[in-house]
Order: sequence, then C-alpha cells, then structure tokens
Amino acid sequence: MLAEMRQVQQSLPPRYEALPLPDFLAAITPENEDWQHKDQDQVRALVDALAFWDRQSPFGICLRRSLLRYHFLRRTGLPLGIIFAMRSRTQQEMPGLAGHAWNTLHDQPYHERPQDMVGFTPVYHWPEK
Repeated sequence: MLAEMRQVQQSLPPRYEALPLPDFLAAITPENEDWQHKDQDQVRALVDALAFWDRQSPFGICLRRSLLRYHFLRRTGLPLGIIFAMRSRTQQEMPGLAGHAWNTLHDQPYHERPQDMVGFTPVYHWPEK
C-alpha cells in the first residue's frame, strides 16, 4: 500500500504542471473503489505521514495531503472533495496571497483543524457542483 502511495505522490507534481486544474483533478479521481476492504483511518494516517515527510515536493503540505487523501480515500469509498482557498497575508508575512487546501466530506471539512481555515476564502471546489 505504501509503495503505491509513494508512486502516486511522486507523479502528482508533473501531472499538476502539465494539465489545467479540472483535468488534473479528473485524472486523479479514481474510477473504482478498489480499496473498500482497507481501513479508512489507516489509509488516512499513512497518507498524512507520507505527505508530512515529503520535503522535496514543490507542493505545500496541505496540498500534498489533500490530493493524496482525495485519491486514496475515494478508493476506499469515502466521497471526499477538495477545497482550494486563498487569503491575504498578514503584515507579519511576506506580501501577497496565501493558499490553503483541505478535504471535505458531505460539504464539511474532513480532519481539518478549524484554526487552519481562518481567513481563507474558498475559490474552487472539486468535484465541481
């Protein structure tokens, strides 16, 4: 299971760069729920650990985690979505915008700390409604 997760994780950045966002997200949306027999909490824990330790990825941890959770937990039958959000940076941060991504389950944040979403405005939801 971990080897397959690592393979998918390593394939994400080049695919993300090569495709428009909706096409990329459609491409990582599993066609089958072929992991229904796997424990969803264990899959999430492995994905979260893998996302945390991937320091060489060009993605921030929230994007790594949300994309991997989306792909693998949908394979277990969990109908996750992804929110992409933005906020203006504070005076203590570098100028510009900050981005964040998180998963949703039935339009509610999925295993996301509420304080991590403060100030972020959703700009894109997948799957599109």
